[in-house]
Amino acid sequence: MPRRERPIGGDEGALSQFAGDLRRLRESAGRPTYRELARLAHYSPAALSEAAGGRKLPSLAVTLAYVGACEGDLTEWEERWREIAACERSEMGSTNSPYVGLQAFQPEDVDRFFGREQLTEELIAAVRTRPFVGVFGASGSGKSSVLRAGLVPRIGAPALVFTPGVHPADECAVRLAGLTGESAVRLKQELDADPANLHLRIRQWNPDLVLVVDQFEEVFTLASAEEREWFVRALTSGPRVVIGVRADFYGHCGRHPALVEALRGSQVLVGPMTPDELRRAITEPAARAGVKVETALVARLVADVTGQAAALPLVSHALVETWQRRRGMALALSSYEEAGGLEHAVARTAETVFRSFAAAEQSAARLLFLRLIALGDGTEDTKRRVPRGELDVDDSVLEGLASARLISIDRDAVELTHEALIRSWPRLRDWIAENRERLRVHRQLVDATAVWEADGRDPDALYRGVRLAQAKALGDLIGWREREFLTASAELEREHDASERLHTHRLRQFVAILAAVVLVLAGTVVYAVIIQREATRAANNAMSHRGAMEAMMLLNSSPHAAARTALAAYSLTPTEAARDALLSSYAASKRALVELTGPVDETPAIAPGGKVVVGRDNAGKYRLWSLSGYAFTTRGELGPSGGGAVFSADGRYVVTHDDQYTPLLWDISDLDHPRRVMALPGPAFIRDVNPSTGLVVATRMSRSPTGQTWTGFSPALWDIRTGEPKPVAVPGASSDDVVISPAGGLLAIIRLRTGGAGFSVDLARIGDDRASRTVSSFDVDATAAESFTFSPDGRFVAVLVGNRLEVWDVSTPEAPQHWGAMSGMIARDTNDPIAVAFGADSGTIVVASAGVLRTFGLAVPGSFVELGTVTSNLDDISRVTFQGERGFVAQSQKKPRELFEFTVDVDAVVLSMCGDPSYHVSDEDWKALFPEVPRKSVCE
Repeated sequence: MPRRERPIGGDEGALSQFAGDLRRLRESAGRPTYRELARLAHYSPAALSEAAGGRKLPSLAVTLAYVGACEGDLTEWEERWREIAACERSEMGSTNSPYVGLQAFQPEDVDRFFGREQLTEELIAAVRTRPFVGVFGASGSGKSSVLRAGLVPRIGAPALVFTPGVHPADECAVRLAGLTGESAVRLKQELDADPANLHLRIRQWNPDLVLVVDQFEEVFTLASAEEREWFVRALTSGPRVVIGVRADFYGHCGRHPALVEALRGSQVLVGPMTPDELRRAITEPAARAGVKVETALVARLVADVTGQAAALPLVSHALVETWQRRRGMALALSSYEEAGGLEHAVARTAETVFRSFAAAEQSAARLLFLRLIALGDGTEDTKRRVPRGELDVDDSVLEGLASARLISIDRDAVELTHEALIRSWPRLRDWIAENRERLRVHRQLVDATAVWEADGRDPDALYRGVRLAQAKALGDLIGWREREFLTASAELEREHDASERLHTHRLRQFVAILAAVVLVLAGTVVYAVIIQREATRAANNAMSHRGAMEAMMLLNSSPHAAARTALAAYSLTPTEAARDALLSSYAASKRALVELTGPVDETPAIAPGGKVVVGRDNAGKYRLWSLSGYAFTTRGELGPSGGGAVFSADGRYVVTHDDQYTPLLWDISDLDHPRRVMALPGPAFIRDVNPSTGLVVATRMSRSPTGQTWTGFSPALWDIRTGEPKPVAVPGASSDDVVISPAGGLLAIIRLRTGGAGFSVDLARIGDDRASRTVSSFDVDATAAESFTFSPDGRFVAVLVGNRLEVWDVSTPEAPQHWGAMSGMIARDTNDPIAVAFGADSGTIVVASAGVLRTFGLAVPGSFVELGTVTSNLDDISRVTFQGERGFVAQSQKKPRELFEFTVDVDAVVLSMCGDPSYHVSDEDWKALFPEVPRKSVCE
């Protein structure tokens, strides 16, 4: 006969009620013995008996096993368990947690900052010997914590820690004024006058002061180009500086010669923690609080995150959640699993808080999170610091999110606590994916509003046409400041339309008067006909223009409808606006069919011609895909993935990089059976492979003895004709970059001038014996070269410098000629990349920026003849390659698996559309667009 159960311990609270209901559930199931329950639940009889004892809350797993064995409602009991667990956590409190969660460690947290002792010592040594130090690491690798809790408390000198934000100059002035007691306004005026005054002011106050600029990448994601240049000049003018930069923004730093020079030999790399370092980071803070961490939990965490540089915030947050679920003086593996483990802890916290809001609060929280995102510029999406004045959110929502450590709030601004939330919360990722295009338009709207306000609400800064229509469609994303801007823009648009209508009405009145005069003066007939034709042409132009605008408004929501509208507008009058709308909408209507669904690489590489792609598959290995008829086919495998892939000019070879940046050369003539040719010296990143000459251009990278620091980057040239890479000498003492012409016989050697006053380009011929000699050089007056591109036939070189494109004719290398420059014609937002590509015939050039692809003809020296403008759905086009004779393929780093095919051959587009019934313009379509114009055939 089984023993009677002991009375339920504790009081009459929720826990006792929970245990009593578990016992009643067992009775309703026929009162099986605990031994019988154990057989069904796969837990020991003692564990199941204790679950119904009422002395402590059982784990969720034991509870569900008990309920399942008794055939109870698992969903109902899980909800009850979570309610009681939440109450217990609330009563226990989390303010005494020795872990900081998603937040970075601060200087006051030095007594619980463990695991980074060796890296901290290396950083301190670098700061004491170098005036400017860069700390690079992946998001979530712990850069901020190393700077704030590692460096600052132990450097032995005063330190000023801040982030650049939207206005770095303002941040400098305010933070420095807080130290010196001076007026921030006066300091700002001095700093605006000359960036070097920052150094002078610091020397006056304390020359030992160290400026620690955390999240330096904000100068690329938030600050304007002018403020970014000011900040770089100020930091490199002489003060002691340490910057913390996300690793994927390393290339952005390389665009500024002053930063390149300052960082040369003084870079510290924050990599993943070793297993021993992880153990210390997990166990030591708990030990200081008198709590033990179960060995099983330590082993699980170390196994989950070893080698993952970006997982530290997730570890800390999971430990906070585990701490809140601790039982007694130990952190147990079962509590960690209840919290959802490493992968789900952050998402579960965010999801729980979100679901606790009412419907209106959820809507407000969604809009808040979207506003706190800065879309990546060829990089991962990041958090965005937003002034409180931009937000229209109830305090209850802000306080709820802040108390859960999902956002941080200070006096002036709000931001996400950490980017880990972006990566780990599926709901937020879905919001971003669904609204990426709207967010891009919204960021442009916010910037335009700021410019309008800064210019005293100048009407010339307002939106019109397509941009106004796109901004109006943002709906609930629009804040009160942007709403004022759009209201003013709409009013200006109405005034303009009224003026246009008045002009057309007067023109028609004039025609009517002339027609009446014809009855009297027959000699005026010819003139009246001319005027009539002019009036008709003007009216048709206006209607065609409106049709083009309507097509652009439909571009993202209904590409096929946009294409039909644009085709009708172009057939009415082939204006430039109608032409561009036609090209854009046709490309958009095809774009949805060209999507690479296989690779998960953030930036797959496209071969010249756009028919082959290399990216990482779901197993973390490089794989080939081929494109045929708007469908990708999975092809051969290339091995473990690392730092990106580069195709040769003819598409026959591809170079991949393993996780140690060792380059591997593959022959992909047979896409299904790629053949590894050789390994090249590493660590290095391959820039170009020239099969016609067997030359490979690379950037060599060197590390410190500890492997934590990059100590140098230098261009290298190898000859691989014999099957073994042999170094080839580059003319001159030193160089910053080397580019080889497609034909292979010409090298362009780029050297930055000292002090960032532009750069020079040496042209060198290289013979079959690989001996090279410089034959000429030319200078480019610019602060940095963002790209250097040869045309396929080697005749032209396009040099991108800021918003200016320089084209040089190097067909005679001994006498290069400046062919022309294009400035002020490139649409570019503050942080957008610009991609440049030549057409297959070298007679056209495409310039892509801010989602706009403009194609120019190069028939006449000094003249860029625009052949067509295509608006894409890709707002950060980082790569364009030609496809066939007349087409191009564009790729974004935000939407890397979606390729955008386009052409500026209008005749070919019209012919293709007229042969496809889905583009047919019906009589109803025509009448809706042009009610006063007789139907014209669009496919004559």
